[in-house]
Amino acid sequence: MKWRRIPAQTTTLRSALPRSLDGGDVGAILIHGFTGTPRDLGGLGEALQRRGLTVRIPRLPGHGTNGMDFLGSGWRDWLRCAADAFADLRGPCRRVHLVGYSMGGNLAVLVASRFAVQRLVLLAPALRTRNPLLPLSPLLSLLIARVRWPLAGSAVIDDEDSAVLAREYWQWRYPAQAASLLHLKRMARRALRTVTADTLTVTGAKDLSVPPSVIRLIEERRESGAREHLVIEEGTHQLLSGQGGERVVAAVTQWLLEG
Repeated sequence: MKWRRIPAQTTTLRSALPRSLDGGDVGAILIHGFTGTPRDLGGLGEALQRRGLTVRIPRLPGHGTNGMDFLGSGWRDWLRCAADAFADLRGPCRRVHLVGYSMGGNLAVLVASRFAVQRLVLLAPALRTRNPLLPLSPLLSLLIARVRWPLAGSAVIDDEDSAVLAREYWQWRYPAQAASLLHLKRMARRALRTVTADTLTVTGAKDLSVPPSVIRLIEERRESGAREHLVIEEGTHQLLSGQGGERVVAAVTQWLLEG
């Protein structure tokens, strides 16, 4: 992280704070996505806690604060945060599961390729993406730090924190951070062969960011461990908050309880 880029007045949004939900001796780490926050996985975390799991939802560096803070973060910071969260939970828990959403899925794959993860859940993992500009991000990052971008029609702005996220993150494109996402995508695709954890992949048939064909990629590159998948026909990239969200939460909860 580039320390000097962080504005002195930086604060974390209340809804973006890391979440620590205590339960039994089986744990789960939930990792949010690019420009997301722990709130995106809060409902799933609470459902898992109600079923007895100890849950941690870390906040990835540069997320949930402001755009200038985000500019100072990158893939090394995000991956180290995910690895630290896993290491912290290994002590009190006899088994630890991993759940990654979107870019968090890439981070989860990398952590699972290094450590003994019991079960792995990939929610719309950004191992395959539809964005045609993503491969250009390393070059663009040499020219511009960020550029204003029209807000996506799927963005829901219904509270003050969402308005801040829209102003600081969603209405901009950050080429250097997109290049970090691209790097994680490439790393995670290579790492799939060394992942041994039983894996559930969930995608949305109407996802405009991550196509359901990511399931085939995972099936082709995995060499061990059980694999299951679920396609939500009405699902978009917002798998947990959109239509079919309750079905996703129930499926993930059941999968992890069986592990």
